[in-house]
Amino acid sequence: MKYKERLQVAAKIIHDNDERDGQTPVDAAEFGVTAELKPHQVEGLSWLIRRYLLGVNVLLGDEMGLGKTLQAISFLSYLKFSQMSPGPFLVLCPLSVTDGWVSEMAKFTPKLEVLRYVGEREQRRNIRRTMYEHVKEQSQMSNVSPLPFDVLLTTYDVVLMDQGFLSQIPWCYTIIDEAQRLKNPSSVLYNVLREHFLMPRRLLMTGTPIQNNLSELWALMHFCMPSVFGTLNQFLSTFKDAVHSSSAPKRGKIKEQFTSLKGILSAFMLRRTKQKLVECGHLMLPPLTEITVMAPLVSLQKKVYASILRKELPKLLALSSRTANHQSLQNTLIQLRKACSHPYLFHGIEPEPYEEGEHLVQASGKLVVLDLLLKKLYNSGHRVLLFAQMTQTLDILQDFLELRKYSYERLDGSIRAEERFAAIRHFSVQSAIERLYSEAGGNDAFVFMISTRAGGVGLNLVAADTVIFYEQDWNPQVDKQALQRAHRIGQMNHVLSINLVTEHTVEEVIMRRAERKLRLSHNVVGDDVVDREVKERTAVETDDLRSIIFGLHLFDPKAINNEESDDLRLSGLNSMVEKVIAMRHEQVSGKAGRKFEVNPVALLEESDLLMHESFASATSYPDLDEASYRSWVEKFKEASESSSNTIAESGRRRSPEDKQRKLEAARRKAEEKKLAKWEANGYQSLSVKTPVCSPGGDMMSDSGSVQFV
Repeated sequence: MKYKERLQVAAKIIHDNDERDGQTPVDAAEFGVTAELKPHQVEGLSWLIRRYLLGVNVLLGDEMGLGKTLQAISFLSYLKFSQMSPGPFLVLCPLSVTDGWVSEMAKFTPKLEVLRYVGEREQRRNIRRTMYEHVKEQSQMSNVSPLPFDVLLTTYDVVLMDQGFLSQIPWCYTIIDEAQRLKNPSSVLYNVLREHFLMPRRLLMTGTPIQNNLSELWALMHFCMPSVFGTLNQFLSTFKDAVHSSSAPKRGKIKEQFTSLKGILSAFMLRRTKQKLVECGHLMLPPLTEITVMAPLVSLQKKVYASILRKELPKLLALSSRTANHQSLQNTLIQLRKACSHPYLFHGIEPEPYEEGEHLVQASGKLVVLDLLLKKLYNSGHRVLLFAQMTQTLDILQDFLELRKYSYERLDGSIRAEERFAAIRHFSVQSAIERLYSEAGGNDAFVFMISTRAGGVGLNLVAADTVIFYEQDWNPQVDKQALQRAHRIGQMNHVLSINLVTEHTVEEVIMRRAERKLRLSHNVVGDDVVDREVKERTAVETDDLRSIIFGLHLFDPKAINNEESDDLRLSGLNSMVEKVIAMRHEQVSGKAGRKFEVNPVALLEESDLLMHESFASATSYPDLDEASYRSWVEKFKEASESSSNTIAESGRRRSPEDKQRKLEAARRKAEEKKLAKWEANGYQSLSVKTPVCSPGGDMMSDSGSVQFV
């Protein structure tokens, strides 16, 4: 039997079973679930039970925020108390969501005994010792589980560190949360779980089953059912035309392949989106409005950006001819993106002495826009999730928030687990409305800063009703998932998502590229991400890196020393921010669930057309045209000769010496402020100042008396 036919036969068997047994919904209360499940969650639980009874391992791919965790723990309760399964059950998840898993099981499935197996090496050793003693005591008793838990909850890292112990336990059922971690079949985690752990029955959970390509989708499906999904070469050779071909003669074949792939996947994957559930009346959620705000480059940013381009042009020209490696391009892109975020990310750009002031805001067009947005959001009583990709950017944003005296919490890879959970709990104490009217409202955080790559996965932060992306992630699915931290079940307010993109730079090119990458998710699993008309007329780039190189010619060389354009663009920012904030109340859009793009020049030039739907403007994405790119290079070289090289050596924002000088300046400023206050109130200090002694000098005088008190 051919590979595709085998997949179709397996899917048909499963679908036929659904038609026979899928009519009666289950009652979760019968097996100890105390939560009142929503209709789509009851449907999901019934689906999991049918697949389990049929012997099929599956992927629960509901969009983020629809309660996958509740469906999963309800299913474990079914196994324990309806199927009388002795367990044990294994749950793998990121460290950041272990707290959420434990709290949900304690609240909604209290009869399940849960062991949280995390912590330092010694702490885990003590847990293992306790388990061993329990097993030893219970080994002679009948009808008693030898293990002191039903569910063991741990993380990917702990599984790798303690695989020698954990792989000895025969797991009755395994749940892997945020299973996009398994998208690479060559990863250590993927192979350790497959080769060393005894887990014949397994469930994968991820809100983003499609990350970048079909290879990653195959990895997830193969982990579930390796005997059905075969090899990667078989999978790609069967469905490759659906992704790599856009010619008119093959459109019918492409459509047929996508239809076939969707039918096969629907047997092994359950995927629901919030929009579809809202449309069919199964879910009540507040609206979500997504806006891309185009921020201008200000003078300092333009000079830094141009300096990087001038330095990297020889490499880029070589890359455009396919004669250099892609690693140098990646480094160049990182430097250009840093210039778009804030020029102070480069050593030597920030003026000395290192004192926070308005120069911090005025040095970046993005930060000017963010400053205006936060001012209006704060005055209106809203709360904000602020995402950035680079930790160094969070450092600058933290300085900015302290300058404006906004209360905040911060979460990134450097924050310990206990501090993460405390920050989340602190931020979630009060809703936005309570914060506005409560007398103690000023004590809770107005902004929650998060690195998209460290800690944003799986968190529930519905206390915020505004999400701002200061930097885009390379993978658009990561930003999609980050947005769902706020727009999920439990959110009571209209959610406004604002994506800050520096126009006419590499960030705009990456944004257009991300819009195209999301097409694959739409075509395979049916996400309503891209408008159909744009889908049809936009071809998939065969070489993303080359398209980014050619996209660099969006930057206008004439603007390097043109400060008048700054005044024109910045003058429209107040009006632009007003319109953006008004979108929450649908005063402009008139329709929720839409994506818009706005820039200050459009507001100045087109009074009637203030907002443009973002995907409709995708035609501005530069064509793959090497001739126009090289023409731009020549113009850029000419314009660059008259401008000075203002960028210093790229690197960290500040060296250790720089930070020490800043701390000393801050101490002097605080001391001066204190002494001025003392003088104003008539205070005097009788303390003796410590003398300044030369290195190696004697602290005693000739007479032997001490020189200081």
